[in-house]
Amino acid sequence: MTSSTSNRAEQIRGFFLAILFISIPFSIAGGDFAITGLYLVTLYLFIKKQEHWQKTPILTGILVLLAGAIISSLFSEDLLNSFSYFKSFWRFGLPFLVLFALRDRPIKRYLLILAVISSLIAIYAIVQFFTGLDVLRGADLQKQYRPLLGVWFAVGAFSHHLTYGGVSLLVFAVLTPLGFDRDYSPLERLIFAVGSFLNLAAVVFCMGRSIWVGAAVAIGIMILFQLTLKRFLYLLILAILIISGLTVYQIRYGKIPLAKTALGYRLQSAMIATLNKDRLMMWQAGINIIKDHPFVGLGPNANQPMLPYYKEIEKQEKAKFQHQPGTGVHNIYIQNWINFGLVGLAGYLLWWLALLYKIALEIKKPSILGSGDKTILLGILAGLIGSMFAGFFENNFRDGEVQITILVLMGIGLSLLDRAETASQNNPT
Repeated sequence: MTSSTSNRAEQIRGFFLAILFISIPFSIAGGDFAITGLYLVTLYLFIKKQEHWQKTPILTGILVLLAGAIISSLFSEDLLNSFSYFKSFWRFGLPFLVLFALRDRPIKRYLLILAVISSLIAIYAIVQFFTGLDVLRGADLQKQYRPLLGVWFAVGAFSHHLTYGGVSLLVFAVLTPLGFDRDYSPLERLIFAVGSFLNLAAVVFCMGRSIWVGAAVAIGIMILFQLTLKRFLYLLILAILIISGLTVYQIRYGKIPLAKTALGYRLQSAMIATLNKDRLMMWQAGINIIKDHPFVGLGPNANQPMLPYYKEIEKQEKAKFQHQPGTGVHNIYIQNWINFGLVGLAGYLLWWLALLYKIALEIKKPSILGSGDKTILLGILAGLIGSMFAGFFENNFRDGEVQITILVLMGIGLSLLDRAETASQNNPT
């Protein structure tokens, strides 16, 4: 292949990479379009021997998860229905696509794009929270806001508050450390800091309690690895200002007591079993399924086989489920065990934990990467661990928009680990 042809292919790949980062905060269609383009360009470069494969810490976990899914499908009640689920795995190659595409590209450029676009969407989401404004959807979808005590769940340009919250959590985490890193210019730090603040506001206003847990864990990881107590206090003050501003607004203009503000209600409801009954019932049904099928689960797409367990719980609790099996059990770990068996769950955990372990080791090593690159790794580590904790209360990795964001951050992490390994080989101690 000629140099000019190779350059054109790389230019096209760079275009799709930019579209991917632009789409993360608001467009699943744009994200899927970009992923498809990256697959095609990368395949072309492999065919022309202008791209090469390499080992990564996540590959074994992905393969074990897929093996678990195959085993569970073979033992499922409906073989064809189970194997039809495999089309949902098509995005699993995204971390590798991002790794290949970022080999010779500045990661900072794409994070700046993400910061600017996510900030604009976050401003829109904050307005939504107070007004219910929605210029992107019709009246039927607007009703899905579920008004709560005079406010609306912020959903940005998505259709569900946990989808938007799941993405905002990850974006907030990756941008926050960058706002403090003097390896970047003052303007770049300002863009990252504004993006961090606005995405934190979006995390609060999406009203997702699992997202709040994930954000708290992400901040804890940042403190543990790098941020000083002083910087933590800055973040805490920002969070308090956001919550206090909302509370004052509601008390002053809504004339309602603190306990009945939207945020107060959501926080209180997290501690009251009767307000979480549906989720507790789903978890119990999932645990009963695992007890009966501990090794292979029920297989992917196993909605019908789950129904008897749901009916049994309804009979025991004398209550009806608000959500049926098709919506998942609101715990990604129980859900994976049900669908992919014990092997699939082990693969899922290996996938995540192997990458997180490698990133944590790299952050703690004496500096090989530049300060800015290590700061990016810290944000990725915090965001992914926060998302893992949020997954105890929702099926976040099954959500397409959240999944794309997770896989992109994994790809960035792989790219930085690859650069660190290359730098170590070139500069042996």
